[in-house]
Amino acid sequence: MADVGHPNATLTLKEYVALVRYFNGVLCAPAAKIDISRGRDVWLMLFTQIDVNPRIDVSKPLLVAGEASVGASLSAGEEGLRYSLNAYGSGFRRAGLELIKHINTGASLTHGFERVTVKQRLAEAKPGETIQSTWTPSRGPTEPVLVIMRSILFLKDITAILQALGCGVRNKPLIGPSITPNPFTVGDGGPTEYWVRLTLNGKTVDEVEFKVSYGLS
Repeated sequence: MADVGHPNATLTLKEYVALVRYFNGVLCAPAAKIDISRGRDVWLMLFTQIDVNPRIDVSKPLLVAGEASVGASLSAGEEGLRYSLNAYGSGFRRAGLELIKHINTGASLTHGFERVTVKQRLAEAKPGETIQSTWTPSRGPTEPVLVIMRSILFLKDITAILQALGCGVRNKPLIGPSITPNPFTVGDGGPTEYWVRLTLNGKTVDEVEFKVSYGLS
């Protein structure tokens, strides 16, 4: 009779990120590898909700447009990033604030340096308007998701992971897979880089980098 093992795996709670655009993206989460003798190795990935408030660090609190009386103020709140877009001037059609998320995926011989970028509109104002709100980082799914996968993933494996995280996936003949919503993001912090851009008539006039963390490292 063959011996039956009962392996135990401990995964440290850390920030995780799913950042996908047009079925191209990154999944980062705590993971453990199980070596199976004379078999295929198995990986475990844990996606779970984070119960603590995020820490927001903003490198500068004000964004300004020099050619118009348009500005934005940024500050760290208990739940996320507070922002106020003030379009008091004239001579422009619209002012806006955009949130930019980057994850660097490394370098390859084929494509060189690669990164995944997702944009989100925070606010858009016409002359004379003021908009205030708060951007809240994602804390993860309401229920924990434990992913068990092989070392080499196939399309059906990636599709199953995205669907478990709440992303809709459709495989269109001759076109390939598509996702809903697009882009799809769950989780914040970790390797993600964050920027807020102030735009005037669709063009960037000022920007600032900020950081998001949950103090789990």
